[in-house]
Amino acid sequence: MRSFLAVSTNPSGQDGTHEMTGEGRCSSNALAVVLGVLVTGTLVCGMEAAIGQQTDLQSRVNAASKQLTSHEYSLRYKFGEGEQLRYDVTHLATVRTRIQGNSQESNSRSKSLKVWKIEGAQSDGTATLSHRVDAVDMWAEVTGREPISYNSQRDKTPPAEYEHVAKTIGVPISTVTISRFGQVLNRDDEVSQVNFGTGGLIVPLPEQPVKLGAEWSVADSVNIEVDGVFKAIKTRQLYRLEKVETGVATISVTTQVLTPVDDQRIRSKLVQRLTQGEIRFDIDAGRVLSKRLDWDETVLGFDGPDSNMQYLARWTEELRAETVAQVPRR
Repeated sequence: MRSFLAVSTNPSGQDGTHEMTGEGRCSSNALAVVLGVLVTGTLVCGMEAAIGQQTDLQSRVNAASKQLTSHEYSLRYKFGEGEQLRYDVTHLATVRTRIQGNSQESNSRSKSLKVWKIEGAQSDGTATLSHRVDAVDMWAEVTGREPISYNSQRDKTPPAEYEHVAKTIGVPISTVTISRFGQVLNRDDEVSQVNFGTGGLIVPLPEQPVKLGAEWSVADSVNIEVDGVFKAIKTRQLYRLEKVETGVATISVTTQVLTPVDDQRIRSKLVQRLTQGEIRFDIDAGRVLSKRLDWDETVLGFDGPDSNMQYLARWTEELRAETVAQVPRR
């Protein structure tokens, strides 16, 4: 019988080799098969365990996701009498127009300190607040003209273009009574205000608890003048709860035009009211932390076939940190 050379695992062997007979070879093959089965079984079990762990993890993720999307959030304003909330407001705008081959560009930048003083707060969440602006820093430039600017903390005499602004610094502009959902119950304006499409003073909130993806809206109407005639354009502000992280709700807002507008002259005056952006709302503290609104609109043929206008703007509001620490708990 033909012999095979194999390495001995017996330490008593002199040269570490021995001859393997057919019987030994069969035993060795049997051992190899057994070891192979054991290894394969171990690998299969390991793979099954890994798959089981992955499946379990996915199940937990799905359960957590379902819990988050099914959870309802109550969005409410919570104010305490005597509180003052200060917001840093920035408004940037660029308007480019072209009419009969002539181009013009205007740029403006304004920074202001908006203050809400809570004049009174009731147990049902109703609150009366006064709105004022404590400081402004404004600048504007139009093609072919010298830039103008006004800083209320630095300039004693404002340019003629900003005289009306200077008269409002530090004095109440509006006094508003609102419900805990932001519904305006009463409003007294000391100074006439222009609607720039920023959604008003108060962000409206849904009266019922809402889940992620829930939407609510507020109807509005804008009067646009063309050739001495005013036309009412129906719009609405559509709000949507996008996400909630660490107690802060992110709410998207979009202006929707409900009245069909075919006249480009009307559209050119309407673009400043067409906003899109987001609001961050502190659910526990019951107040807006920040607001960002963007405009990017182009209108063709508003003043002749070759005319066009582009309107770019951004509005931001940020609550100053020192006011957050004064939040009352109900």
